[in-house]
Amino acid sequence: MRIQYEISERDFLNGQDLGIKHSPMRYVRWTRIFFPTFGIAGLAFIVHAVWRQGVSIQVLPALIFPVLFLCMPLLNRRAQKKMYTKNTTMHGQLSLEANDEGLHFIGETFDSTVGWSTFSGYAEDTRSFVLYQNSGVVNIVPKGRLSIEQVTEFGDLCGRHLKTRR
Repeated sequence: MRIQYEISERDFLNGQDLGIKHSPMRYVRWTRIFFPTFGIAGLAFIVHAVWRQGVSIQVLPALIFPVLFLCMPLLNRRAQKKMYTKNTTMHGQLSLEANDEGLHFIGETFDSTVGWSTFSGYAEDTRSFVLYQNSGVVNIVPKGRLSIEQVTEFGDLCGRHLKTRR
């Protein structure tokens, strides 16, 4: 099967979210919850200390880490947008040929054939497919420009060769 598609910034961000949500590396999944939770706990501790001891200029440096941890999701999103902007291989028309031997990715600046053994699994939602390579790299295939038949056929092909991440 042959798929023609483009990856917009929104497609890339959706794929990144799906990739992190189902990542085989536990610490990657936990960072979405851990950092903001740690930031809230640190902020609560500082507010409690100020309430008990009064306002002091020495509190300001202590606020840096809780605020940083609370802002971590926003900083990660900014980094993802920057990554998409700088990575020109994802811009423009892309092509994917998939069969029982593997996947053949074609873009303006690359042409790569990858066997199914290179991938450790895949995840799928209503917006995209994310293929996890053993090296930690993810390949995003957005569903927005695919026909229902292509989505079904590609999903079946991935299901035959890869384990689903849930």
